[in-house]
Amino acid sequence: MPVFELKNVNYLYLNSIPALNDISLSIEQGEQVAVLGANGSGKSTLLKLLDGLIFSSSGVAKAFGKILTENMLDGDGGDFPQFFRKKVGLIFQNSEAQLFCPTVLDEIKFGPLQLDISKEDINQRVNDVMEMLNIENLKDRAPYTLSGGEKKKVAIASVLSINPDILLLDEPTNGLDPRTQRWLVELLIELRKTGKTIIIATHDLDIVEEVSERAVVFSEDHRIVADGKAQAILNDTELLLKVNLIHEHYHRHKEILHRHRHAHSSEHNHNHSD
Repeated sequence: MPVFELKNVNYLYLNSIPALNDISLSIEQGEQVAVLGANGSGKSTLLKLLDGLIFSSSGVAKAFGKILTENMLDGDGGDFPQFFRKKVGLIFQNSEAQLFCPTVLDEIKFGPLQLDISKEDINQRVNDVMEMLNIENLKDRAPYTLSGGEKKKVAIASVLSINPDILLLDEPTNGLDPRTQRWLVELLIELRKTGKTIIIATHDLDIVEEVSERAVVFSEDHRIVADGKAQAILNDTELLLKVNLIHEHYHRHKEILHRHRHAHSSEHNHNHSD
């Protein structure tokens, strides 16, 4: 059974502005999927829908075989809401939108405190995550005093402390310096080895093959126009041009044939979301 299954899903902002257009998509447990598309194509909207933050305007979206509705994740879902929140974690594009506690330690503890686990288990999880991400020295700091890279690490820690099976990451490398970007890619490679389902929305083509096996491509009219092996999609230059992910002068260094086309740089886009 797929962990996520979408059939003919549409989503309208303010009941009038299309953000997802007739999306059908199935994702299995343990898959690593890159969701590619230009800014405004619907990538962030898809992740919010998969995380149960918004709900389809029409069509059917299922998680773990259950239809995702506001009622299902609110009062009418029985044990499902807590089960779902244990299983799925979203790391926002803007880390500041995710951080709201007085200290880093409080931030990382917040998620586990909402779950039915012992105080000892919570402390163990928090310590393990801080050690893994090498942020023990930040535990007493207020999140607003941190650098961009430190905020990203704390946001990731606040999700990993729940130990979700499914990680959703929205433009995770945006705004990070090269060293922190590399750290994040290597973390995702390690998380892949643990069998987690990882879904990354990005227009950073340089990281796609390292962190995903499958790529789903959105067009600028909010539709899925390609779904297949990441390597094959990255080699489809005409497709990438058509969906505005690259422009002329880009070339892939891994390919024997160099075609002079340039990928859009994240600097163009880091202030915008889908």
